[in-house]
Amino acid sequence: MLMSLLYFAAFAQKNEIKVMYSPLSLQRMDGWGRDLDGLSAKYSGAFILEYNRYVNPRLKLGVNLTYDHENVSGTKTETYKNHRPPFDVTTTTYKQSNKEGWFFFGPQVGYDYIQKDNFCLGSLVGVSMVLINQNDVVENAFSRKGTNVNFFFHAEVINFNWGKTHGLTGQLGYGHKGLFSIGYFVRW
Repeated sequence: MLMSLLYFAAFAQKNEIKVMYSPLSLQRMDGWGRDLDGLSAKYSGAFILEYNRYVNPRLKLGVNLTYDHENVSGTKTETYKNHRPPFDVTTTTYKQSNKEGWFFFGPQVGYDYIQKDNFCLGSLVGVSMVLINQNDVVENAFSRKGTNVNFFFHAEVINFNWGKTHGLTGQLGYGHKGLFSIGYFVRW
């Protein structure tokens, strides 16, 4: 009984906050290989904030907030050939801008496989509700704003914490946290 109390007293760090950044976010991965037809894309990367609570020494439940932004803009040129006489060709040039902000939030569950004094290694899965704010503008044609709601997920194949009560954290996986992310954690 005394050994059990000493073990749980030694593992008094039950709360954890992580702040991370992913330069290879979901939006950037979605843009790989796409033909933007003369437009250029700028990606902010994914900014991640999460809170986890350990329900036992290895299992943690938490919530995740992630923000990702994409801005596609530029000048497009389209050519139209008239298939009737006089068979002329019309070329139109216009400016286009498409902005999307993605806000993900939802629960997650993780498990630490390895726990040492200054190092933890584990995996995590989570689902999320997604709010997608869109602002599309085509010069002299139309402007459209809107918000869509969707669902998504994240699976961390591997994640780590390096430090006892605070330090470096990171993950490698797929989903709304990006292909990989790196950041800082605090545990108490």
